[in-house]
Amino acid sequence: AVVSTQSTGYQRRVRDLLKSIPYRFFVVTALLATVLYIFLNKDIVPIITYEEKTQQPVLEDTEKAKGKEEDMDDDELEEEKEEKVPERWFNAILPLVVLVLVSLLRMYFDGKREIIESGEDLPLTFMNCASKCNSINCLIVGTAVSLILTLVLIPVQRILGVSRCLECFVEGVKGMSEPIMILVLAWSLGFAMNDIHTSEYIAGALGENMPVQFFPSLVCLIGYAMSYASGSAMGTQGIIFPLIIPVVVHLTDDTEVYIKTIGAAFSSTVFGNLCSPIADTTIASALFTNCPLLDHLKVMTTFCVPLAVLTLLVGDLFVGMNLYPFYVAYIITFVVMFVVFILLGRHPRRRSMLEVLLDKLQGVKKTTSSSSSDSGISETTSLLRG
Repeated sequence: AVVSTQSTGYQRRVRDLLKSIPYRFFVVTALLATVLYIFLNKDIVPIITYEEKTQQPVLEDTEKAKGKEEDMDDDELEEEKEEKVPERWFNAILPLVVLVLVSLLRMYFDGKREIIESGEDLPLTFMNCASKCNSINCLIVGTAVSLILTLVLIPVQRILGVSRCLECFVEGVKGMSEPIMILVLAWSLGFAMNDIHTSEYIAGALGENMPVQFFPSLVCLIGYAMSYASGSAMGTQGIIFPLIIPVVVHLTDDTEVYIKTIGAAFSSTVFGNLCSPIADTTIASALFTNCPLLDHLKVMTTFCVPLAVLTLLVGDLFVGMNLYPFYVAYIITFVVMFVVFILLGRHPRRRSMLEVLLDKLQGVKKTTSSSSSDSGISETTSLLRG
C-alpha cells in the first residue's frame, strides 16, 4: 500500500494506516461473525447443506483408515509411524514470530536513523520512527531472516533434506510470480495515471457535485466490484489508491474523510479475495478443505454478500455521513449478526430456533382449529337434542 500510494506524490504514513483500522468495517465484521460462529456453534441454513455434503467423504475416509489400521499388524503400524512426518507447532509459529519481530525492530531502527540524520526535532517513538522508515526494505529483511530460520529448522529436524527445501522454495517463488506481476502492473498503472494527472481531472469533473461524505461508501462499492472481478485484494488496492485517494485530497481538507476512505479501500478489496471464483485464496481453500469449488463459492457468497451489504450501509455510508461514530456501527452489526445467528442459525444435526417457533405456531393453530371444531360439533349436537 505504501509503494502504490507513493506514485500519487502523497506520503502515506503508518499512522494514517493505523487510524484507518476502525473504519475497515467489512474485515472486522467478518472476524466478529467468525467468532460468533465458533462460540454459538451455529451456522446459517444454506451453508449447513454444503457443510454436511463436504463432511460425508471425510467421515468415510476416516472409517476406511480405521479399518485399515485394524487389519495391519504391529510391525506394519510401527513402520507407518516412522514414515510419517513429525508435526511440531513451532515449525509454523517461530518463522511468523521472527518475521513480525525483525520487521518491527528494523522499522524502528531504520526510522530512528532517518530522524537523526535529517536533524528533525521529533521524539524517537515507535510511531514516528515507523513513519520515517523504508517499510519495503524492513519487510524484505524480516522475510529473509524468517526464510533462513525455516531453511535451518526443517533440515535440522530431518523432516526434509536441504535439496528438497530448496525445491520447495523454488515452487513457492513460482506460486508468487502471478500476484507479483499483478502488483507490478498495478503500480505501473498508478505511475501512468499520475503522469497524466488523472486525479486532478476527476476532482475537477466532480467539482461540488459529489459530497465528500459519500466517498467512503463509493470507494467501498468500487472495491467490491473490482476485487471480485480481479480476484486480488492487493492488485485492487494498487489501482484504487493512486486513483481515488488523491481525489479526496483534492476535494477536501477533512482528515476524517481521508482516513475513512483509506479504511473503506483496504476493507472492501478483501471481499473479492474471499468469494471471487478466480481468487487464489478461494481456490486454495476449496482444495485444502476437500470441498468442490462451486460449493465453496456458494458458501462464501452466502457468508460475504450479506456482510458486505450490512457494513456498506451501517458502516461506510452512515459513518461517512457522520450520523454516529464507528463503534456504534460495530454495535449495530454485532446485534444484527447475533439475532440472525440465533434465529436462522443451527447445528448441522438440529433445527433452528425460527423453525422451532414456526412449528409451535402451527401447533397452536391446529389446536385452536380443532378445539373450535369440537365446540361447534357439541353445539350442533345440543341443538339437535333440544
